[in-house]
Formats: sequence, C-alpha cells, structure tokens
Amino acid sequence: MLRILGGLALVLVFFFLVLRGLRRVQPGFSGANAEFRVIATLALSPRERLLLIQVGEQQLLVGSSPQGLRCLHVLPQALNVRKTDATVVFSDWLRKATARGEPQDRSP
Repeated sequence: MLRILGGLALVLVFFFLVLRGLRRVQPGFSGANAEFRVIATLALSPRERLLLIQVGEQQLLVGSSPQGLRCLHVLPQALNVRKTDATVVFSDWLRKATARGEPQDRSP
C-alpha cells in the first residue's frame, strides 16, 4: 500500500511541476499580463455567444458559434462596461465561497 501511495504522490508532483513549467514557457497561459482580454459575454443560445474583447486600446464585438469566431464590429470608442451583481462570474463567486476565515454569501 505504501508503494502505491508513493507512486501516486510522485505522479501528482510531476503534474504540478509540468503545469508550473507551462505557465513560465507560454506567455498568456496564466492570463495575468495579457494584451487582450474578454470584457463581457452574452449567451445567445447554449452554443452561441457574443464577446466584447479588448485588444490594446481597441474593442471588438465577436460572435462565437460552433462554426467558429467572426468579428462582427470594431467599436469606434471603447465602452465602459461595469461589473454588476447580475453579471458575477462563477470563478469569482467560487473564489469568495472558498475563502477561509470570512463569512460566506451562498448566493451566486
């Protein structure tokens, strides 16, 4: 049993080191200093959505579907999109829900 647990621990350490190496090798893998980012999304159907993407100083409206991505419009002026309680991202909610030592709000 000890041999199995040792092998499992070795495999987990290997995966951790590989993922850490990928973050250093691939720029933008972590998403921290990306030149572009998704500002807002709007689901039109389960497989189609609109994305507002910031690329430097320019904003693009992109349509995503099973057939691929298509640039629908290049905005002449950048939109000021505010994050409201209705557009809370699941990852933000999960981060808050798993925070230790803080009262948790169970509503997404």
